[in-house]
Amino acid sequence: MKIGITNLKGGVGKSTITQNLAVCFAHLGFKTVIVDTDTNQNSLSWFGARDKDLPNVNVVGVSESEALNKSVHNLHQDYDIVLIDGTPNLSKMATRIILASDILLIPIRPSAQDFRTMDEFFKRYEDAKEFRNTIPAFFILNEFSEQKRVHEGISKQIESSFDVPVLNSKINSRVAYTEVSVLGQGVFEYSDPKAKNEMVSLTKEILEKAKELKLME
Repeated sequence: MKIGITNLKGGVGKSTITQNLAVCFAHLGFKTVIVDTDTNQNSLSWFGARDKDLPNVNVVGVSESEALNKSVHNLHQDYDIVLIDGTPNLSKMATRIILASDILLIPIRPSAQDFRTMDEFFKRYEDAKEFRNTIPAFFILNEFSEQKRVHEGISKQIESSFDVPVLNSKINSRVAYTEVSVLGQGVFEYSDPKAKNEMVSLTKEILEKAKELKLME
């Protein structure tokens, strides 16, 4: 299965979610690879810090948009899960990521600023659908807080404004996500049970969606 994690806005948690999903998939026994398309190479740096005794998650850098689809296709011959860590810009890479994915995950923070930036992304999404009729996509709410009523309101507004569902699993703002990024780990391997539980919940929900879409048995 090929999963694209992308949004044209920076700072929404693309790399954090990619790395933590990869760790969860690896612990479930899936052979997993991350394709890092960002020029900052955050996932490659994370990979460099990862302890060799932890379950292996390979990371491959692909900075040329023309090479992305071929690279993802070739990697998918050898890996069960290919996660594409998206880049926050308006280059051709954004459209290539959408087209290369079996499932598209769109991290978004529950803020008015993040909400307003989605129009340009969905122009890319609709353009990509001219080449493929069906590109299943789901929002992931990141840095969510049930304590803030405005977050719940923006969550409902996101779902009603765009023809893309919001996953039930939400990622809260936690120090653990920053700490594991530096250590080359995932919260599944760390000491924060709340962070671990929410990432496990997200992983399970994605796998359920994949089965519904007949992408996995």
